[in-house]
Amino acid sequence: MGGFDFDHWKHLAERDPAGFFLARDEALRDCIARHPDQAHLLSALQARIDATRALAGTPLHASRALMGMMHEQLRELGDRLVELQQETDALRTLMLGRSSP
Repeated sequence: MGGFDFDHWKHLAERDPAGFFLARDEALRDCIARHPDQAHLLSALQARIDATRALAGTPLHASRALMGMMHEQLRELGDRLVELQQETDALRTLMLGRSSP
């Protein structure tokens, strides 16, 4: 996320909330457009994030819900890593068995 200026976005949100959300939406569209091969997935993820925020009721509840979503994804990624390590170990064992005289 090179070039992200937190203070700029913070001040914009404080001074002009409507302008902040317009700029936010534009920045998100630009980011998604830079990844056309993933645009459908990124758009769906952003829609899920926006719906979670809208339904949460408060910023604190939204933060907790979004952190839960991230935790879930990290757990799934960890599970996939374990599976990949097991497959790699099995292949390594198979290859070592083939190379033995």
